[in-house]
This record gives sequence, C-alpha cells and structure tokens, in this order.
Amino acid sequence: MKRIIVFFISTWMLSTSGVFSQTIEVDCHSRPLNELLIEWREAYQLQFSFNDEQLSHYKITIKQSFNSIDEALSVILKGLPLDYQKSREVYIIYPVKPTKPLKSYTLVGKIIEAKTGEPLPFSHIRANDQQTVTDIKGMFSFNFQEDSVYEVTASHLGCYMLDTVLVAGAQHTIVLQPSVFGIKEVVITNNIVEKSTQIGEASGLTSLNHHIANYLPGNGDNSVFNLLRLQPGILAAGEQPNDLIIWGSPEGTSRVKFDGFTIWGLKNFNDNISAVNPYVAKSIEIQKGGYGASNDDVVGGIVNIAGKNGNLNKPGVNLFINNQTLNGMVEVPLFRKSSLMLAFRQTYYNMFDKDDVSYNSNNNSNSPVEAIPDYEFRDFNIKYSLQGDNGDLLYMSMLYADDDFLVNASQERDRGSWEQQTREDNHQLGATLFYGKTLANGLSSNLKVSYSALYSHYSQLREVSNRRNTYKVVRSDEQAQNDVGELSAQWENKFQIGERNSLTIGLDFVHNDLVLYEDTFDTRYIDLTERANRLSVYAQDELKLASRLYMTAGLRMNHSFFLNKVYFDPRLSLSFRASGNIKLNASWGRYHQFLVKSSVEDASGNYRYSWSIADNDEVPVISSTHYVLGGAYTPENFLFSIDTYYKTNDGLTRFIRYRQESYIFVGDSRSYGIDFYAKKDFKGHSVWASYSLSKTEDHFPFYQKDEYRRAFQDQQHEVKLAGLLNLGRFHLSASYVYGSGFPLYNSYVDQSYTEADYNRLDASLVYRLASTKFDGEIGLSVLNLTDADNIKYNQFNRVPFDQLNTVYINPEAVAFTPLLYLKLHF
Repeated sequence: MKRIIVFFISTWMLSTSGVFSQTIEVDCHSRPLNELLIEWREAYQLQFSFNDEQLSHYKITIKQSFNSIDEALSVILKGLPLDYQKSREVYIIYPVKPTKPLKSYTLVGKIIEAKTGEPLPFSHIRANDQQTVTDIKGMFSFNFQEDSVYEVTASHLGCYMLDTVLVAGAQHTIVLQPSVFGIKEVVITNNIVEKSTQIGEASGLTSLNHHIANYLPGNGDNSVFNLLRLQPGILAAGEQPNDLIIWGSPEGTSRVKFDGFTIWGLKNFNDNISAVNPYVAKSIEIQKGGYGASNDDVVGGIVNIAGKNGNLNKPGVNLFINNQTLNGMVEVPLFRKSSLMLAFRQTYYNMFDKDDVSYNSNNNSNSPVEAIPDYEFRDFNIKYSLQGDNGDLLYMSMLYADDDFLVNASQERDRGSWEQQTREDNHQLGATLFYGKTLANGLSSNLKVSYSALYSHYSQLREVSNRRNTYKVVRSDEQAQNDVGELSAQWENKFQIGERNSLTIGLDFVHNDLVLYEDTFDTRYIDLTERANRLSVYAQDELKLASRLYMTAGLRMNHSFFLNKVYFDPRLSLSFRASGNIKLNASWGRYHQFLVKSSVEDASGNYRYSWSIADNDEVPVISSTHYVLGGAYTPENFLFSIDTYYKTNDGLTRFIRYRQESYIFVGDSRSYGIDFYAKKDFKGHSVWASYSLSKTEDHFPFYQKDEYRRAFQDQQHEVKLAGLLNLGRFHLSASYVYGSGFPLYNSYVDQSYTEADYNRLDASLVYRLASTKFDGEIGLSVLNLTDADNIKYNQFNRVPFDQLNTVYINPEAVAFTPLLYLKLHF
C-alpha cells in the first residue's frame, strides 16, 4: 500500500514540475483571453474555470516572460473587470463588479450684509461637519462626497447668526442682518447675535467687529485704534503714536494693512485721530503671532483692516463733527452692481496749546520753558467697487493723508536764553487694485496690486544767546528725511481638494524704495538711497486629519534680489476641537523681515526710528521664531481664552550718535508671556476683561553689562476692562487700562532706569437719533476721566545745554479730554 501511495505522489510531482520550474512565455497580439488560457492549459497542464463567451471579448497583446502562473495572471488581468482565485488545483476566473466612484458635490456662495449689500470677509460658516472663513470677497466653498444637502450656520461679528439648509451649487447668497439698526428699521428678535470679538479659532488670531467701536469711549476719529488697544496682547499703555506693539515686538516689526496696502503709521501726533477713517473701516483681523505662510514678510504681528465697498442699494451721506475734526463720507450706487465711496477728514483749528507740552529741568533755572505747538491733519479716501452676482469682486481703493506738527520752545535763563524749533511732517499715500474670482468648482483666485509710501521730514534748530552780547550761537541744526515706498503684486489661488483638504498657492513680488539722509550744520553724515526687489512663493495646505483635528502646514520661500539670497520659512499649526465649546491651538513658524525700522539714539538718550533696507552688512535681515499655544472656551454668550507665546528676534539694528559720529550695533531680543481674556454678553449688554503678563528683553554689545535688559517697549503687567450698556436709545460705555510702566533709561549704555505706571479711565454716553429722513447719534466721550498723569511711550525729548544740565521736553499722554460729537446719516 505504501508503495502505491509513493508511486502516485511521484507521478503527480513529475507531471506538475514543469509548471513550477518552467518559465511561462507569452507572445500574442489581439488574441482573445479564452484562447490564451486554453493554450496555457495544454502547455503547462493547468486547470481553469471561466466563462468562455465572456473572456472571448477581451483581446490581449503582450510579449513577456513570467516566473509563475500567478504572476502571469496578475499582469494579464490587470485593468480588466476580472479577477482570479485558486481553489485546490483550479484557477477560477470571475468577473469583478467595477467600484462605483463616489460622487462629488461642491457648495460655493457668498455672504453679504442685508442693509448695504456689502460682502462680509472673515465670516465664519459651517456646512455639516466642515467649517471655513470667507475670504476678502465674502466667498466660501466646500467639497463633499455623497452629501448634496447641507445644514449651514453662518455668522459675522455684529450680525445675527443664520441657520439654514442649502443644496449643492455655486450661486448661493447668504444675507446676514446687522444687529444694530436705526429705530425705523425692523429689529430681529429671538436670535443669537455674533458680538464684538471672536478669539480662539486659530493661534494668536482675533476677529473684531468695528461696528461695536461706535459705542466705545473716544468713538470719534480714533475708533479703530480704541478698539485695537482694548484687545489682549496689543500694547495700550504709553499711547505709542506711530506703531502697534504686539506681543512685545520691536517698533516697525508689526504691519497694519488697509484694503491691501500698508499703513506706515497707524496713529498720528494727535492720539485722538487714527490714520484709518472709521467711516471706511468694516472688519478687522489681528494675527498676533504664529500665522501662516500666506502673510507678509514681517516678524511681529499683522492687522488686516477690510474697508467698506460702498452701499449697493441706495445713496447715502454721512457727516461727523466733534470739537477737533470734520468728517464726511458719501456713498453712491452705480449701475446696480457697483458703488463709489468718498471720505474726507480735516482738523479745523490748532488742537494743541502750550499747556499740552510740559518740561522738567535740572539747570537750576526758575524760568519756565515756553513751548508753542502747532498741528494740522487731513486725509482723503476714495474707493470704487464692482460686485458680480457670481461673487466676483473688483475694487480700487486710495488714501492720501497729511500730518504736520511744529513746536517752538524757548527759555529765559540768568545768563541768556535759548530757542528751539522742532518740526515733523508726514505724508501717507496708499492705493490698491484688486480683482477676485471664485469658480463653480470652488477655486478662488485673487490678483492684487498695491502701492504705499510714507514721506517723513524732521528738522530741529536750536539757538543759544548770552546777555553779555547780542550774538546767537546755533547749537543744533539738524535735518532728516526718511521716505519709504512699497509696490507689491500678489497672485493667490485656493483649491478645494476633496472634503479634507484645501491648498493655497501664491506668488508675491515686492519692490521697496528708501531715502534716508541726516545732516547737522549742512554736513551730511547719512545719505542713503536704495531700491530692492524680492520674490516670494508660498504654499499652504489645510488638512483635516480627524473629525476634530486640523493641521495647517505651509512653506514660504523669499528670494531677495538685493541680497541674492533665498530664505525659507516653514510654518505649522494644529487645531483641536475638544468639544463643541472648547478649542485648543498650537503653532510654530520661522519669519524674516527685509524692510526694517532701526532705532537711532544719541548720547543724551533721545531716540527715534528710521526705515532702512536690510543689506546684511550694516543692517541685517531680521529673523524670528514664534511658538504659540492657546485655547478658547465659548459657550453661548460667553468667551474665555488663553494665549501663551515665546518669540525671538535676531538682527535688530541700533544707530548710536556720539560726538558727531555714528556707530552701528546689532542685537537681538526675546519676548514671552500669557494673555487671559474673558467676555460676557447679556440682554444686549457686553463686558470684557483681559490681563497680559509678559516680558520683553533685548541685548546690544554696548550695554555696560553683557546681559539682557528690559526693552524700551517692555510692559510686564497690563490690565484692560471695558463695558457697554444698551439702554434703548442710550448707550453707556467705559474702559480702563492699567500698565505697570516702561523702563526710561538714563543713557543709552546705563542699565538703571526710572518707571512710572499708567492709568487711564475713559467713559462715553451716546444717544441715538432717528426720524423718517435721517438717523444719527449725539455723543460725549471723556478721555482720561481722572486726569491721571501718564507718560507717552518714546515721546520724550532731552535738550542738552551743556555737559551738566539737560532740559526734558515731554509731550504728555492724553490728559482729561472731553469730546462732544454729532453724527448724521442721510
């Protein structure tokens, strides 16, 4: 029996050995598959099972060798609706049902304001389990698989939230009702209103509703800055006049954009007049740090202000007058889809008097310093916009502003007298041409060309006379000019790639012009004219990793033609929605800045700032690294958020003037801190509070001690409180800011300093007017209600008489200032 079994096994192995040892050769052209398999069956003693008629329809053309029958079948059947499996010794060929591809749907639309037809940028919209933010055109887009009907929630700050149901398509228009209307308008009840602030959607990101600023103290010409200064992380103490200091960033490292062009000085010499006319501002977005690759080449924070496009429904006239300025705006609809908007502001008297300039003197003279200031400000905005029914947006926005300040100061002394005239004139220009288009498949493409410039001139003439003779000796004759200009072009495209992926690709070209000269007694010791170009390419991918986890990864590549060098800036952020009300964020990024603002300091401790183009010789490119971690808790009508940060800056430049010589030093800085913010809305009222604990230090080689010391802008503690009460036609509001104080160093090398804290309480009362022909407001704001004696950041001037005595001329911070205004809209 054993011999019989061995015989049959040996026979089977011999009969099948050819299959396992032989190479399978295939050489055929358009041969039916059934015939090819029959040939293999005879040649290699194989067993097949298949539908002969079905396989006869598939023609095979191939010339190839295979090491096994499995390898041959895998190649032959690839691309055919067929598959195989082996059952014992039989290869079964069977048809495979083709997989039905998932059907894709696109949801595209725009969000506009009901009253004016304005597109609403930075609006939040959720469709089923996806969410996004509208772009500058107010457009949104989603991609879905299988689902063609969506539950949609749309919200914009200052508007009623809208819950609706939409079907897939590309012509959707969502209309949101503003929550603040005149008495004659319809008031919507039993609905939730998105109030003044959205924080926590991303690391370091804050969105603001400018409408709420109309009811804050100082709501006249400076409502934009008044709203910004009450946000956590933005320095309010010190009332810095020329720049925003965000998370301790040095002056000139943060950027303010209006309609796409740069505002080189957000504030002017008068702290109650903002460089942005409140009539033309619509939405504000603050990115304090850790922002993505599509943003500007700066190392500080970014504030994007979207301007109004103009009313598409009816013409309107807005008039504003207070005890400082006249302000007017006209909106004219043109041809149903376009609008022209004009706005103009002008001071109508000298807003400063001699009491606004104080002094301290250590020259043992009892005579006061007489200072007579003179000031004038004006600006003009014009904007034309065209909006298509499909969401296309074309606009041209322009700005021109003048800010002229003059101080004549003098003092009688026992042995003589001195006179000094100090003048600074600033002229701001800005313009943007924008065209944006969103296609039916969700592709968004924007093209923007912008130009902005600041022309700044500074002069100082000081003469000293002696009573023994009639001669005047000129002790100081200084002239300085610093002009900075920027021409930029940006092309950005955003693609929706499935449900989980959104890709943004962009191209930036920037051209900078710079003129910088300084002379003393007609001796030019700085004379610089430079031009520089750079090209930036960036890509940013927003990816949904899980149902509650989102990642944004980006890379920005900057090529400086001026330096002939390429800089790479990778950036990464994560967002996790732990629940419906809790969201956690983290971000990291590298940043470079090529147009820098260097500090200029003399031996007496006077310092000011001037723009320059980084050349990596005397003025290096500033590099920075941001680490940001935060979270927000947002139940209905309540908001609590925490943001922590750590930022480093390398390549800071400081010019030191000593004995008619100039020295250049390069240093670095670091800032770290935490912001707490809480806000509660109830029964039409709103209150909020914030606390910032931070530290900003810098290091330069000329310090007496080789260690970090507190930077000029360091404010270790800052508390902000604000409240708005809505009492029908009356609106009451108040705000309070406390700062622990800046270090005021005795000299540029000395480590010792003095410090004075900052306290300011503002209050406002607004009464709303309404009739059949117009609506408006009458308001009274009182700034610095308690008349606290505060020090303004970096606005002190030391006038040296000799080596022993110095006079301090200190333009005060805002004193007790009542502002009465009338606002009308026709």
